[in-house]
Amino acid sequence: MVTQATSDISGSATDRQVTAMKVCLVRGALVSPQGSVNNEPTPPIGLAYLAGSLKAAGFELQGVDATGQALDRVERIPGSELQANGISIQEVVEQIDPATKVVGVSAMFSHEWTYHRALMLAIKQRLPEVVLIAGGEHCTALSEYCLRDCPAIDYIATGEGEETMTEFCRTVAGGGDPSRVAGLVYLRNGELNRSAPRGRIRNVDEIPWPDWELFPIDPYLAENISFGASFGRNMPIMASRGCPYQCTFCSNAAMWTTRYSIRSPENVLAEIEKYRRKYDITGLQFYDLTAIIKKDWIVAFCGLMAERGIRLDWSLPSGTRSEALDDEALSWIARAGCKYLVYAPESGSAETLKLIKKKIKLDRMEQSIRSAIRQGIVIRANLIIGFPHETRGQILRTLWQMIKLAWLGVDEAPLYPFQPYPGTELFAGLLQRGKVRLSDEYFETLATFSTGSLSPPRRSFCDRVGRLELYLYRMLGLLVFTALSYLLRPQRIWRTIYNLAFTDRSATVMEQRMRDKLRHVRAALSFRRTLPAAEK
Repeated sequence: MVTQATSDISGSATDRQVTAMKVCLVRGALVSPQGSVNNEPTPPIGLAYLAGSLKAAGFELQGVDATGQALDRVERIPGSELQANGISIQEVVEQIDPATKVVGVSAMFSHEWTYHRALMLAIKQRLPEVVLIAGGEHCTALSEYCLRDCPAIDYIATGEGEETMTEFCRTVAGGGDPSRVAGLVYLRNGELNRSAPRGRIRNVDEIPWPDWELFPIDPYLAENISFGASFGRNMPIMASRGCPYQCTFCSNAAMWTTRYSIRSPENVLAEIEKYRRKYDITGLQFYDLTAIIKKDWIVAFCGLMAERGIRLDWSLPSGTRSEALDDEALSWIARAGCKYLVYAPESGSAETLKLIKKKIKLDRMEQSIRSAIRQGIVIRANLIIGFPHETRGQILRTLWQMIKLAWLGVDEAPLYPFQPYPGTELFAGLLQRGKVRLSDEYFETLATFSTGSLSPPRRSFCDRVGRLELYLYRMLGLLVFTALSYLLRPQRIWRTIYNLAFTDRSATVMEQRMRDKLRHVRAALSFRRTLPAAEK
């Protein structure tokens, strides 16, 4: 039974109570399969946004970013086939101020759940009096499961977190009942309760910018860390929130709803100019789910960049829609410094695109890609095979699409096996059919999909194609695309060699991952040289 609470709040905090209460925001280590190289630690922009709102409200804050404190430390997670990139759970817990009243933990990705559960249990064991609130896409999608599987969690904040977290902390500071805050899920005497739903923030220009004072942003900048291609000192930024589309494999609707909100170009540029002054950045990474929907916005944004003389290289690494990217728009973004652009066709099969509700026209996308390449922009196209309904013929059409993309001049076309991610329509269907069972084994299985590992997945969720056959199709597609891409454009080999040997830049994700691997090797060798002779 689920009880719905109202949103009336008692115990509103005074300014003195707010400033006296300590809040700690925790981001755990980056979790991936052992030996994986296709993953990149990124600055915790979600927690930085929460920090901005909480600081504006007057709270005393602490931030712990396990990954940022040890970018080159990778250790095996005992009892699993996973590894953690960052400081240990014990080190995280020891850093939390014992006087802390509220601890907020970000749990975004389902394949990291077993790690985050251990982290939160350790926090509660050392600091049993703290109020622990968790948030992120995983907790939003599986709120009841997370609460029952991890008794350390007192509350889960669902969806967009700034208003919920600020109101929650004010209520705790004032001695009120946190369960009256809208947007929460919690257990009372073993019964699941949901407070009143919270609507999305309507004016996104009013959201305080991310506060990077709490988190070690400098190591990310110094190491040229990048979600996509790298242009030196890369800063993450978000111009929009949400996505109006309802693809069946995407958890966006569960987390953000289908409301799409975009900041004004002036507001985004003001944040960029702040980062230029404060952090001496040379590159930008837009983390938006769907950055370009309105052509007039991107034209206005690029025009203002030119008008103000802002010269930065930037990328859209998350995937975007081709509808707004005609010749004019692409000309604007190229002149404004966009060097790397990701399209998300997902499939080469019209039947598959219809079933997954991917509203895209492949011929129009190909026209947009041709135009972008003519403008000198490096292009990546994301593809997925192994959807539950897919036939071998539909999968082969996606492989043929990869060949066409290589012929067009696309630099990268990663081919991922489908993963049923909690919060998605396809996940719900598989769960109902008994094809998915929530367990530690299931969450760890997702790691072999979500990090882009080149090892065979533990299983296939496709009704007609097994995991090894799916793996064969994937390897075949990647090999043919890569071979054709380099045969048609051998100069890319020299570009990669030059970038790795003589610059701090990476034109593609592959180059960036090669740079990361070299950095890890150098760090390991440096650490070994510092060990006493007896320990070597």
